[in-house]
Amino acid sequence: MSMKFQLTAITALLSITGISQAALTTSSGSVAFSGSATVSASVTSQASASNSNNGANIANLSLGQFNAATGVLTGVELQLASNRQQVIDGYGYKYNGPGRDASGSGSSTAALTAIGAAANFSTAISQAGGACSLAHGPTGFTECSWGPNSASAVATNATASVASASLDDYVGNGSVNAALSLPTLTATTTLSRTQGQTSGSTTNYTLDWSGDLQANYSYLLHSLASFDGNLASNTLTLDFGNILQNSVGSQGFSLFNLADSNRIGLDLDSVITSGDTGAFTTYLTPFSVLAQGSSQSFIANLITSSVGAFSTQYLLNFSDADLGAGSTRQNHQLTLNMVGNVTAVPVPGAVWLFGSAMLGLMGIGRRKKSV
Repeated sequence: MSMKFQLTAITALLSITGISQAALTTSSGSVAFSGSATVSASVTSQASASNSNNGANIANLSLGQFNAATGVLTGVELQLASNRQQVIDGYGYKYNGPGRDASGSGSSTAALTAIGAAANFSTAISQAGGACSLAHGPTGFTECSWGPNSASAVATNATASVASASLDDYVGNGSVNAALSLPTLTATTTLSRTQGQTSGSTTNYTLDWSGDLQANYSYLLHSLASFDGNLASNTLTLDFGNILQNSVGSQGFSLFNLADSNRIGLDLDSVITSGDTGAFTTYLTPFSVLAQGSSQSFIANLITSSVGAFSTQYLLNFSDADLGAGSTRQNHQLTLNMVGNVTAVPVPGAVWLFGSAMLGLMGIGRRKKSV
Protein backbone atom coordinates (compact mmCIF):
# COMPACT_ATOMS: atom_id res chain seq x y z
CA MET A 1 0.00 0.00 0.00
CA SER A 2 1.37 3.45 -0.83
CA MET A 3 0.45 7.13 -0.82
CA LYS A 4 1.67 9.69 -3.36
CA PHE A 5 2.28 13.30 -2.49
CA GLN A 6 2.41 15.72 -5.40
CA LEU A 7 4.76 18.71 -5.53
CA THR A 8 2.77 21.95 -5.47
CA ALA A 9 5.18 24.42 -3.85
CA ILE A 10 6.92 25.45 -7.11
CA THR A 11 3.69 26.20 -8.97
CA ALA A 12 2.35 28.24 -6.06
CA LEU A 13 5.53 30.28 -5.67
CA LEU A 14 5.81 31.02 -9.39
CA SER A 15 2.19 32.11 -9.61
CA ILE A 16 2.64 34.53 -6.70
CA THR A 17 5.33 36.44 -8.60
CA GLY A 18 3.62 36.21 -11.96
CA ILE A 19 6.41 34.11 -13.42
CA SER A 20 5.29 31.26 -15.62
CA GLN A 21 8.19 28.99 -16.46
CA ALA A 22 9.31 25.47 -15.84
CA ALA A 23 12.15 24.91 -13.41
CA LEU A 24 15.31 22.95 -14.02
CA THR A 25 15.96 19.95 -11.82
CA THR A 26 18.91 18.26 -10.18
CA SER A 27 19.15 15.49 -7.60
CA SER A 28 20.99 14.69 -4.41
CA GLY A 29 21.55 11.21 -5.81
CA SER A 30 19.84 8.07 -4.63
CA VAL A 31 20.66 6.83 -1.12
CA ALA A 32 19.99 3.16 -0.38
CA PHE A 33 18.76 1.96 3.00
CA SER A 34 17.78 -1.28 4.69
CA GLY A 35 16.59 -1.76 8.25
CA SER A 36 14.23 -3.72 10.44
CA ALA A 37 12.41 -3.57 13.76
CA THR A 38 10.83 -6.29 15.90
CA VAL A 39 8.21 -6.47 18.61
CA SER A 40 7.37 -9.47 20.79
CA ALA A 41 4.24 -10.20 22.80
CA SER A 42 3.98 -12.90 25.49
CA VAL A 43 1.09 -14.21 27.54
CA THR A 44 0.89 -16.65 30.48
CA SER A 45 -2.32 -18.49 31.34
CA GLN A 46 -4.59 -15.94 29.68
CA ALA A 47 -6.25 -15.72 26.31
CA SER A 48 -4.15 -12.99 24.68
CA ALA A 49 -1.79 -10.07 25.16
CA SER A 50 -0.36 -7.34 22.96
CA ASN A 51 2.85 -5.38 22.96
CA SER A 52 4.08 -2.38 20.94
CA ASN A 53 7.34 -0.93 19.74
CA ASN A 54 5.84 2.27 18.39
CA GLY A 55 8.17 4.80 16.80
CA ALA A 56 10.85 2.24 16.00
CA ASN A 57 13.54 3.73 13.79
CA ILE A 58 14.38 1.97 10.54
CA ALA A 59 17.01 4.26 9.02
CA ASN A 60 18.50 7.76 9.18
CA LEU A 61 19.63 9.03 5.80
CA SER A 62 21.84 11.93 4.75
CA LEU A 63 20.89 13.61 1.47
CA GLY A 64 23.26 15.96 -0.34
CA GLN A 65 22.21 19.62 -0.20
CA PHE A 66 21.60 21.97 -3.12
CA ASN A 67 24.54 24.15 -4.21
CA ALA A 68 23.42 27.79 -4.35
CA ALA A 69 25.86 28.48 -7.19
CA THR A 70 23.63 26.31 -9.41
CA GLY A 71 20.70 28.70 -9.28
CA VAL A 72 17.75 29.78 -7.14
CA LEU A 73 16.12 26.83 -5.37
CA THR A 74 12.36 26.95 -5.95
CA GLY A 75 11.24 23.56 -4.66
CA VAL A 76 12.29 20.23 -3.16
CA GLU A 77 10.59 16.88 -3.28
CA LEU A 78 11.70 13.70 -1.54
CA GLN A 79 11.24 10.64 -3.71
CA LEU A 80 10.95 7.27 -1.96
CA ALA A 81 10.94 3.89 -3.72
CA SER A 82 10.87 0.96 -1.30
CA ASN A 83 9.31 -2.27 -0.08
CA ARG A 84 8.20 -3.46 3.34
CA GLN A 85 8.39 -7.14 4.25
CA GLN A 86 6.54 -8.70 7.22
CA VAL A 87 7.80 -11.81 9.04
CA ILE A 88 6.06 -13.48 12.00
CA ASP A 89 6.69 -16.53 14.16
CA GLY A 90 5.52 -17.92 17.49
CA TYR A 91 5.90 -20.40 20.32
CA GLY A 92 3.55 -22.10 22.81
CA TYR A 93 3.85 -24.39 25.87
CA LYS A 94 1.75 -26.03 28.59
CA TYR A 95 1.91 -28.38 31.57
CA ASN A 96 -0.67 -31.16 31.31
CA GLY A 97 -4.35 -30.24 31.05
CA PRO A 98 -6.58 -29.65 28.05
CA GLY A 99 -5.13 -29.19 24.59
CA ARG A 100 -4.87 -25.76 23.07
CA ASP A 101 -3.47 -23.80 20.15
CA ALA A 102 -0.94 -20.96 20.23
CA SER A 103 -1.08 -18.28 17.49
CA GLY A 104 -0.48 -14.60 16.90
CA SER A 105 -0.57 -11.59 14.57
CA GLY A 106 1.19 -8.29 13.94
CA SER A 107 0.61 -4.93 12.30
CA SER A 108 2.57 -1.78 11.50
CA THR A 109 2.47 1.65 9.89
CA ALA A 110 5.34 3.59 8.32
CA ALA A 111 6.49 7.18 7.93
CA LEU A 112 9.08 9.26 6.08
CA THR A 113 10.02 12.51 7.84
CA ALA A 114 12.47 15.30 7.02
CA ILE A 115 12.67 19.05 7.61
CA GLY A 116 9.50 20.55 6.18
CA ALA A 117 8.23 17.28 4.69
CA ALA A 118 6.44 14.11 5.71
CA ALA A 119 4.81 11.08 4.11
CA ASN A 120 2.74 8.90 6.40
CA PHE A 121 1.57 5.42 5.42
CA SER A 122 -1.06 5.47 8.12
CA THR A 123 -3.13 2.50 6.97
CA ALA A 124 -1.68 -0.46 8.81
CA ILE A 125 -0.37 -3.54 7.10
CA SER A 126 -0.87 -6.71 9.09
CA GLN A 127 -0.06 -10.38 9.12
CA ALA A 128 -1.84 -13.23 10.87
CA GLY A 129 0.59 -15.91 11.99
CA GLY A 130 0.18 -19.64 11.89
CA ALA A 131 -0.66 -21.78 14.87
CA CYS A 132 0.67 -24.79 16.69
CA SER A 133 -1.19 -27.31 18.84
CA LEU A 134 -0.44 -28.51 22.33
CA ALA A 135 -1.90 -31.98 22.89
CA HIS A 136 -4.60 -32.79 25.46
CA GLY A 137 -3.85 -34.82 28.55
CA PRO A 138 -1.25 -35.41 31.23
CA THR A 139 1.58 -34.73 28.89
CA GLY A 140 3.87 -33.06 31.38
CA PHE A 141 5.65 -30.08 29.86
CA THR A 142 5.11 -29.80 26.14
CA GLU A 143 5.82 -27.03 23.63
CA CYS A 144 5.32 -26.16 19.98
CA SER A 145 6.33 -23.47 17.52
CA TRP A 146 5.04 -22.02 14.27
CA GLY A 147 6.53 -19.94 11.47
CA PRO A 148 8.43 -18.02 10.45
CA ASN A 149 5.83 -16.92 7.94
CA SER A 150 6.57 -14.16 5.43
CA ALA A 151 3.99 -12.01 3.68
CA SER A 152 4.38 -10.63 0.18
CA ALA A 153 6.42 -7.44 -0.05
CA VAL A 154 4.39 -4.24 0.16
CA ALA A 155 5.44 -1.46 -2.22
CA THR A 156 5.98 1.73 -0.22
CA ASN A 157 6.53 4.67 -2.55
CA ALA A 158 5.95 8.39 -2.11
CA THR A 159 6.88 11.85 -3.35
CA ALA A 160 6.76 14.30 -0.45
CA SER A 161 6.99 18.06 -1.00
CA VAL A 162 9.13 20.25 1.24
CA ALA A 163 7.35 23.33 2.61
CA SER A 164 8.56 26.59 1.06
CA ALA A 165 9.52 27.92 4.50
CA SER A 166 12.04 25.07 4.86
CA LEU A 167 13.81 25.35 1.50
CA ASP A 168 16.86 27.07 2.99
CA ASP A 169 17.53 23.99 5.15
CA TYR A 170 18.27 22.10 1.94
CA VAL A 171 20.91 24.57 0.72
CA GLY A 172 24.63 24.22 1.36
CA ASN A 173 27.65 22.01 0.80
CA GLY A 174 26.73 19.38 3.38
CA SER A 175 23.72 17.16 3.89
CA VAL A 176 20.19 17.21 5.22
CA ASN A 177 18.71 14.36 7.25
CA ALA A 178 15.66 12.22 6.61
CA ALA A 179 14.28 9.43 8.79
CA LEU A 180 12.23 6.30 8.14
CA SER A 181 10.30 5.00 11.11
CA LEU A 182 7.33 2.90 12.22
CA PRO A 183 4.79 5.04 14.11
CA THR A 184 3.04 1.83 15.14
CA LEU A 185 4.52 -1.66 15.46
CA THR A 186 2.33 -4.12 17.39
CA ALA A 187 2.22 -7.87 18.03
CA THR A 188 -0.56 -9.91 19.61
CA THR A 189 -0.19 -13.46 20.90
CA THR A 190 -3.09 -15.81 21.66
CA LEU A 191 -3.94 -19.09 23.44
CA SER A 192 -7.14 -20.85 22.42
CA ARG A 193 -7.79 -21.93 26.02
CA THR A 194 -6.26 -21.27 29.42
CA GLN A 195 -7.71 -24.03 31.62
CA GLY A 196 -5.42 -26.35 33.55
CA GLN A 197 -1.89 -25.80 34.64
CA THR A 198 0.38 -23.01 33.45
CA SER A 199 0.53 -22.38 29.72
CA GLY A 200 1.88 -19.57 27.58
CA SER A 201 2.40 -18.16 24.14
CA THR A 202 4.88 -15.76 22.47
CA THR A 203 4.61 -14.03 19.08
CA ASN A 204 7.45 -12.20 17.29
CA TYR A 205 6.59 -9.73 14.53
CA THR A 206 9.36 -8.19 12.37
CA LEU A 207 9.11 -5.48 9.75
CA ASP A 208 11.95 -5.23 7.20
CA TRP A 209 12.07 -2.04 5.11
CA SER A 210 14.51 -1.38 2.27
CA GLY A 211 14.76 0.86 -0.77
CA ASP A 212 16.11 4.19 -2.01
CA LEU A 213 15.48 7.84 -1.18
CA GLN A 214 16.60 10.95 -3.00
CA ALA A 215 15.95 14.69 -2.95
CA ASN A 216 14.93 16.27 -6.26
CA TYR A 217 15.76 19.97 -6.45
CA SER A 218 13.89 22.37 -8.74
CA TYR A 219 15.64 25.64 -9.54
CA LEU A 220 15.93 28.60 -11.88
CA LEU A 221 19.14 30.11 -13.22
CA HIS A 222 20.36 33.26 -11.52
CA SER A 223 19.36 36.56 -13.10
CA LEU A 224 21.97 38.32 -15.22
CA ALA A 225 21.90 42.12 -15.34
CA SER A 226 23.59 43.84 -18.25
CA PHE A 227 23.76 47.10 -20.16
CA ASP A 228 23.73 45.04 -23.39
CA GLY A 229 20.83 42.81 -24.45
CA ASN A 230 23.08 40.25 -26.15
CA LEU A 231 25.98 39.73 -23.77
CA ALA A 232 27.07 40.48 -20.24
CA SER A 233 28.19 44.10 -19.94
CA ASN A 234 28.88 45.32 -16.42
CA THR A 235 30.10 48.85 -17.09
CA LEU A 236 28.72 51.66 -19.23
CA THR A 237 30.17 55.16 -19.74
CA LEU A 238 27.98 57.91 -21.15
CA ASP A 239 30.16 60.71 -22.51
CA PHE A 240 28.15 63.85 -23.23
CA GLY A 241 31.20 65.59 -24.74
CA ASN A 242 31.17 69.39 -24.91
CA ILE A 243 27.74 70.96 -24.51
CA LEU A 244 26.91 74.66 -24.56
CA GLN A 245 25.51 76.16 -21.41
CA ASN A 246 21.70 76.09 -21.09
CA SER A 247 21.32 73.63 -23.96
CA VAL A 248 19.92 70.07 -23.77
CA GLY A 249 22.24 67.13 -23.09
CA SER A 250 20.52 63.72 -23.05
CA GLN A 251 21.46 60.10 -23.75
CA GLY A 252 19.42 56.92 -23.48
CA PHE A 253 20.47 53.60 -21.96
CA SER A 254 18.78 50.32 -20.97
CA LEU A 255 19.07 47.66 -18.28
CA PHE A 256 18.60 44.05 -19.37
CA ASN A 257 18.00 40.67 -17.73
CA LEU A 258 19.71 38.49 -20.32
CA ALA A 259 17.45 35.97 -22.05
CA ASP A 260 17.16 32.34 -20.95
CA SER A 261 13.84 30.55 -20.56
CA ASN A 262 15.05 29.08 -17.27
CA ARG A 263 16.30 32.35 -15.76
CA ILE A 264 14.72 33.99 -12.71
CA GLY A 265 13.53 37.61 -12.66
CA LEU A 266 15.81 40.54 -11.80
CA ASP A 267 15.36 43.15 -9.04
CA LEU A 268 17.09 46.53 -8.91
CA ASP A 269 17.43 47.04 -5.16
CA SER A 270 19.33 50.31 -4.81
CA VAL A 271 21.37 52.98 -6.61
CA ILE A 272 24.42 54.57 -4.97
CA THR A 273 25.83 57.77 -6.53
CA SER A 274 29.11 59.61 -6.12
CA GLY A 275 30.91 62.51 -7.77
CA ASP A 276 29.04 65.46 -9.29
CA THR A 277 25.65 63.98 -8.46
CA GLY A 278 23.83 67.29 -8.96
CA ALA A 279 25.04 67.64 -12.53
CA PHE A 280 23.19 64.60 -13.91
CA THR A 281 19.76 62.97 -13.70
CA THR A 282 18.65 59.47 -14.71
CA TYR A 283 15.44 58.85 -12.75
CA LEU A 284 16.81 55.40 -11.88
CA THR A 285 14.57 53.86 -9.21
CA PRO A 286 14.38 50.32 -7.77
CA PHE A 287 12.19 47.82 -9.62
CA SER A 288 11.18 44.19 -9.17
CA VAL A 289 10.98 41.05 -11.29
CA LEU A 290 12.36 42.16 -14.63
CA ALA A 291 11.71 38.96 -16.58
CA GLN A 292 14.41 37.19 -18.56
CA GLY A 293 14.85 38.68 -22.01
CA SER A 294 13.26 41.97 -20.90
CA SER A 295 14.66 45.45 -20.40
CA GLN A 296 13.89 48.85 -18.93
CA SER A 297 14.96 52.05 -20.65
CA PHE A 298 16.09 55.31 -19.06
CA ILE A 299 17.19 58.80 -20.13
CA ALA A 300 20.32 60.36 -18.65
CA ASN A 301 20.56 64.15 -18.65
CA LEU A 302 23.49 66.53 -18.16
CA ILE A 303 22.37 69.65 -16.31
CA THR A 304 23.81 72.56 -18.32
CA SER A 305 22.95 75.54 -16.13
CA SER A 306 26.53 75.83 -14.88
CA VAL A 307 29.79 75.87 -16.81
CA GLY A 308 32.39 73.21 -15.97
CA ALA A 309 33.61 69.66 -16.38
CA PHE A 310 31.43 67.12 -14.54
CA SER A 311 31.57 63.41 -13.81
CA THR A 312 29.56 61.00 -11.64
CA GLN A 313 29.29 57.29 -10.95
CA TYR A 314 26.18 55.22 -10.30
CA LEU A 315 26.53 51.79 -8.62
CA LEU A 316 23.45 49.73 -9.47
CA ASN A 317 22.82 46.92 -6.97
CA PHE A 318 20.78 43.98 -8.30
CA SER A 319 19.53 40.69 -6.90
CA ASP A 320 17.55 37.67 -8.00
CA ALA A 321 13.80 38.13 -7.69
CA ASP A 322 12.29 37.27 -4.30
CA LEU A 323 11.37 33.68 -5.10
CA GLY A 324 12.37 30.37 -3.53
CA ALA A 325 15.14 29.88 -0.99
CA GLY A 326 16.53 33.24 0.10
CA SER A 327 20.00 31.81 0.68
CA THR A 328 20.27 30.90 -3.02
CA ARG A 329 19.52 34.39 -4.36
CA GLN A 330 22.62 36.18 -5.59
CA ASN A 331 23.52 39.87 -5.67
CA HIS A 332 25.45 41.62 -8.44
CA GLN A 333 26.35 45.14 -9.48
CA LEU A 334 26.59 47.28 -12.61
CA THR A 335 28.55 50.53 -12.88
CA LEU A 336 27.26 53.53 -14.82
CA ASN A 337 29.72 56.36 -15.43
CA MET A 338 28.73 59.75 -16.86
CA VAL A 339 31.01 62.58 -17.96
CA GLY A 340 30.38 65.88 -19.69
CA ASN A 341 31.77 69.39 -20.22
CA VAL A 342 29.46 72.42 -20.17
CA THR A 343 30.99 75.42 -21.98
CA ALA A 344 29.96 79.06 -22.05
CA VAL A 345 28.03 80.33 -25.03
CA PRO A 346 30.50 82.24 -27.34
CA VAL A 347 29.77 85.90 -28.11
CA PRO A 348 28.80 86.25 -31.82
CA GLY A 349 31.23 88.03 -34.18
CA ALA A 350 28.72 90.80 -35.01
CA VAL A 351 28.58 91.73 -31.36
CA TRP A 352 32.35 92.10 -31.27
CA LEU A 353 32.26 94.28 -34.41
CA PHE A 354 29.49 96.45 -33.00
CA GLY A 355 31.42 96.84 -29.77
CA SER A 356 34.57 97.80 -31.64
CA ALA A 357 32.69 100.40 -33.70
CA MET A 358 31.17 101.92 -30.60
CA LEU A 359 34.55 102.19 -28.97
CA GLY A 360 35.92 103.85 -32.12
CA LEU A 361 33.15 106.44 -32.20
CA MET A 362 33.67 107.16 -28.55
CA GLY A 363 37.38 107.80 -29.31
CA ILE A 364 36.57 110.23 -32.17
CA GLY A 365 34.17 112.12 -29.95
CA ARG A 366 36.80 112.61 -27.31
CA ARG A 367 39.33 113.92 -29.90
CA LYS A 368 36.84 116.54 -31.22
CA LYS A 369 36.18 117.88 -27.80
CA SER A 370 39.82 118.28 -27.14
CA VAL A 371 40.40 120.32 -30.32
